[in-house]
Amino acid sequence: MASGNGDLFESMQYWKNLSERAEAGLMEIPQSVAAQCDQVCAEYIDHLAEMLGKTKFLVDLDAFGTLPSAQQLGRKFKRLADGEEGSAAAVIRQHIEVVQLMRSVFRRYFVETEDVDQSVGARIGGIGAGLGE
Repeated sequence: MASGNGDLFESMQYWKNLSERAEAGLMEIPQSVAAQCDQVCAEYIDHLAEMLGKTKFLVDLDAFGTLPSAQQLGRKFKRLADGEEGSAAAVIRQHIEVVQLMRSVFRRYFVETEDVDQSVGARIGGIGAGLGE
């Protein structure tokens, strides 16, 4: 599991670096490509969220029986499924964080453009209204 966490950390660092480069104007993604990537990220986040919800049902503690050792084993598997640290649920949450960071990089290219378009449109509308007076 440690190498998986390392890979997630490396992914997070990679996307943080890309975000900083985009913010500094060192990287450009066409708006249509950014919008498509954002859509895929949104869909993947939904998929991961659905998987996260299912981790609660990966282990049925009652299925382990009544022996103390069996119950202890059941609790261990339950922690591996939906516990806080090192569980499947924790790893899925980390993946969601990475994809959200990816999404923030892509959204920069069309959300800012939409804001500029609206601002320019409002200014042009104001100029047009001023000319009509």
